[in-house]
Amino acid sequence: MEGAERWTTRSDAWLPSDDERLSEIVLRHIRSGSTQLKAFEEAAAELGRTPAACGYRWNGVLRKERREEIEQAKKERKSVQKMNATNPSLKDSASVITVTTSESMQDVIKFLQTFDAGYQKLRAQLEQVEAERDELAAKVRELEVQLARNPVGDLGPVTAEQLEQDSKTLFAIMERARKLLDVDLRTSQRDNA
Repeated sequence: MEGAERWTTRSDAWLPSDDERLSEIVLRHIRSGSTQLKAFEEAAAELGRTPAACGYRWNGVLRKERREEIEQAKKERKSVQKMNATNPSLKDSASVITVTTSESMQDVIKFLQTFDAGYQKLRAQLEQVEAERDELAAKVRELEVQLARNPVGDLGPVTAEQLEQDSKTLFAIMERARKLLDVDLRTSQRDNA
């Protein structure tokens, strides 16, 4: 009885949440093609334990309980590898996953620099579109003033309400164009990532 009490009161006992987190980390590394040693190092840093303790817990207890999940993770890794080999257009999206799960800080820095360059390019395009929009809005106001001074002959005098309605229509068209550009920018940003 004394031995059982001693084990239940240990301060370093593995909690179910610790087991779950260790399993998540190891399975993620299996899916990405990384090693279990790297998984143990990551888990050790997160759980406040040694890599050896994490490895011992995984190999001694959790691996037996997670056989199906391990096999599923291996299948997912093979599936991604097969998709990369057969469909080059999917390589970019798979490389994002690989980079974000990579243990190498250099890979993460390189990814962030590439992402930032793409972001800056999209930001410049957005500023250009906004400048064009402002230019067009100024031109519309100018034409409205001219039209108010010199109404079109066959159409009769143009009322303020008609001008306002035409302006709203034009701004709605410009807004739709901006949204389409935003979608295109997000798509190209996602493709570049």
